[in-house]
Amino acid sequence: MQLEIFSSYIPNIATLAILAQQENVIVQTGAQYQKQTFRNRTIIASANGALNLSIPIRHGSKYKNLIDKEVKIAYDENWQQNHWKSFVSAYSSSPFFEFYQDDLKPIFFKKHEKLVDYNMSLLILILEWLEIETKITIRSKQDAYNQFSNALVSSKAKLPLNFPKYIQVFEAKLGFHANLNALDLLSNLGPESSVYLRDIDLNPMLELS
Repeated sequence: MQLEIFSSYIPNIATLAILAQQENVIVQTGAQYQKQTFRNRTIIASANGALNLSIPIRHGSKYKNLIDKEVKIAYDENWQQNHWKSFVSAYSSSPFFEFYQDDLKPIFFKKHEKLVDYNMSLLILILEWLEIETKITIRSKQDAYNQFSNALVSSKAKLPLNFPKYIQVFEAKLGFHANLNALDLLSNLGPESSVYLRDIDLNPMLELS
């Protein structure tokens, strides 16, 4: 089975589990761009709770609906620096963040024109860290609405998955936050992250595909 996902900004744990457990995955870039999805946002666990970070985009004409591969990033504000400060604040005291930050920084601060290209550059680095060798195919034409991929990228959907607890930096104060992004998982679990991802039971989610 070859599953289809959308590119996302520092993918969440559910997306990474799909990539860890499948031999082939399609990244669809021809779908209509949707606001309030993980295409341009990610969630981290800050000292004050779950924090949403969004990449600003350049919106097209009100008469034209953008598709994912056309979406351009806006750099009018220094969002990369702001997001990086949030990462450091959230994860500098975690066991493994310092082992990843030097490799992440040059990729993270590169100014790609297109959102999809930026997301993919981060995904490739994350997969290298996790030693995931899943074959990824880029497809730029969506044939039909896909409930599975839309649920996976939705920032509001409640996924039918159980995410086992792992120790998070602020868990004692704020409790455990499930299905955060790759950086949260890697910063707290390090090399054990791949094992964690492969232990997630994806069957309830795969029923949507």
